[in-house]
Amino acid sequence: MPRCGAIRRGICISLLDRWFPRLRHYRDIARAALDAEKARGNPLQRQRDEVEFLPAALEVLETPASPVGRGLMWALMLLFAIALVWSTIGKLDVVAVAEGKVVPNGKSKTIQPLEAGIVKAILVDNGQHVTQGQALIELDPTEVTADVGKSRTARVDAMLTINRAQALLDAQTANRAPTVKAVPDATEDRQRDTQRFAESAFYEHRSKVTSLRSELQKRVQELQTTQHKISSLQQTLPMTRAEEEDYQTLLQQSYVPRHAYLEKEQARIQQEQELAGQQSYAKELQATIQEQRDDIDTAIAQFRREQLDALNQAQQQLAQDQGDETKFQQRQWQTHLTAPVGGTVQELAAHTIGGVVTPAQALLVIVPDDAGLEIEAQILNRDIGFVRPGQDAEIKLDAFPYTHYGTIPGKVMSISQDAVKDDKLGLVYPARIQLGAHVIVADGKDVQLEPGMSSSVEIKTEQRRIIEYLLTPLLKYQSEALRER
Repeated sequence: MPRCGAIRRGICISLLDRWFPRLRHYRDIARAALDAEKARGNPLQRQRDEVEFLPAALEVLETPASPVGRGLMWALMLLFAIALVWSTIGKLDVVAVAEGKVVPNGKSKTIQPLEAGIVKAILVDNGQHVTQGQALIELDPTEVTADVGKSRTARVDAMLTINRAQALLDAQTANRAPTVKAVPDATEDRQRDTQRFAESAFYEHRSKVTSLRSELQKRVQELQTTQHKISSLQQTLPMTRAEEEDYQTLLQQSYVPRHAYLEKEQARIQQEQELAGQQSYAKELQATIQEQRDDIDTAIAQFRREQLDALNQAQQQLAQDQGDETKFQQRQWQTHLTAPVGGTVQELAAHTIGGVVTPAQALLVIVPDDAGLEIEAQILNRDIGFVRPGQDAEIKLDAFPYTHYGTIPGKVMSISQDAVKDDKLGLVYPARIQLGAHVIVADGKDVQLEPGMSSSVEIKTEQRRIIEYLLTPLLKYQSEALRER
């Protein structure tokens, strides 16, 4: 794992401060030896052919040392110095490696059924290009079609009931035969039956009201006759009483017999009783007339209330039936799975006519045409602390070995704020990597990148000096040595 840059620089400076004095000491010793050898010199210089005739021991002593060894030593020292300077100045990239795959940045569109069904037709294949709105898969609509028909019939019945009730209300007000307005979706037989039913109800109601009014008229006539009798009795009764009083006076004077007086008294009593009876009967007739008038008003009000209740219930039923019909039509439409966007069909999962699909089952995926490409990478948990949006990255496609085809530049666009569980990698952070190119050169041709290509993303998190790579293990061993657990 990368270490803090400040700590690494401190470690490097400490090591350089420790080794540079020693190197300067060895340099001074070598320089002093070289100066001493030059000062000693060799007063007797022999030619090479002269040295060859000397004895072997003298030949070895007189033969000067080969400059190759000394040159090799200086070359090695120079190379070591160059390597040391390069390791101190040179830097290497520290990368975080993440696995990923090429995906459309518009996200693929997954086609799913809303509810369970039976596959009726499969109209596309993998790799086929489709346009927006094109039919993809058809599910058997038999059941939902029956529901649509049932709800439509219920809606038509509710509308006919509304029109019938309204026609009866208008007919009652105008006292004429009702005319039921036509409903567009109703059959002729259904419309005709509704009209007949409305006429029958209206005539039945009118017949009932007419009968009640006829009875009322009879009672009114009886009341009028009774009132005439009462008036006649009220006019003749005073005369009958006066006649009785006259006979009573004559009886007292013995001018008339007693039975004649009793006849007049009896006539008066009968007339009074008849008057009382007619008055009582008149009151009964008045009560009956009022009751019959109430019955007529009740019949009219009841008929109107029945039609208003039927109208209200039918309107409520119509609202429910319209909602059901819309819902079932939506379900019927959803048995025809269509493309939400233009693109390419991938991952077709339905292959059997008559096969059963479940709700939300992924049947196929459409990759949009106008969607750019990006890398969907999984950053390991141990690297997430060093990865930031905006960092550069190199993308190596598994389909094109980078040693032969090279890499594709990229840039970190976004990183998830929460980790997700991966079955193989454990907790990882999804990240989106922008592609610097959507093609790669293979055998002299531009090959278009395709969604689903696996890749390895190397995200450049920082840079480290080369000497830090070399000295870090030593410092680690030094730090961990001679310690007890």
